[in-house]
Amino acid sequence: MSSYKEKYASPLHEPAPVRAEFVVRPDLLRVSFSVSLETEGIEQTLPLLQRACEQLQRRAREATGTEVTFHPRDTRFNRSAPKKLSLPEDEDRTFVAVNGLLVVPLPAELDFWARSTRVGALVRVCHEVERDSREMKKQPRFSFGSVEAFVSQPEVHRAELLRRFAARVRELATAVGSAEAPLHVVDCAPASAVEQTPVSLEEVGLSLHVHCRLDVVREGRGDSRGGG
Repeated sequence: MSSYKEKYASPLHEPAPVRAEFVVRPDLLRVSFSVSLETEGIEQTLPLLQRACEQLQRRAREATGTEVTFHPRDTRFNRSAPKKLSLPEDEDRTFVAVNGLLVVPLPAELDFWARSTRVGALVRVCHEVERDSREMKKQPRFSFGSVEAFVSQPEVHRAELLRRFAARVRELATAVGSAEAPLHVVDCAPASAVEQTPVSLEEVGLSLHVHCRLDVVREGRGDSRGGG
């Protein structure tokens, strides 16, 4: 999906191809954001940023008409760069930024149009909050990433992904091996975590990386990795 900042040269937007073993329907929206403030007293800054995040969450909840969850990620403290003609007291100013995520549910009963309406409401409130923060001096400044659809519990689909992987391995072993030299899995590393790639409001691609080695197991040899 696209952020509200994107401008397309053509009304037709073709999504980039996504490599995935399994495609499922997303059940949540999320948007990353950063809120920052340059200040002299760090002890007063975090409460201001906390209130700003709470206000953002409340505005997003009112705009979308559903529960909105705030997930804080990290906080950065950087010494502000000195400005020309700055006063001595300005040299102790610090830039503080909080990064986080807003997460909005996408229930299964919502059709494409209802999902699009929810995305539009979230994009609109992000645009308004960012605009308002730039118009007010000495107040927390917001910036947002793009709104994307994800699966809340990708690991639920691990069994299906492993089944599909095993089927591909068997297909490869049959195609490459022969009756005289059949191929078998002789080494297999633990599977990685399920990875997901957002495609659209209706699709998320899931993938599972598994590293296996096929080899011919000779009778009486025991293991193709062994010597002799």
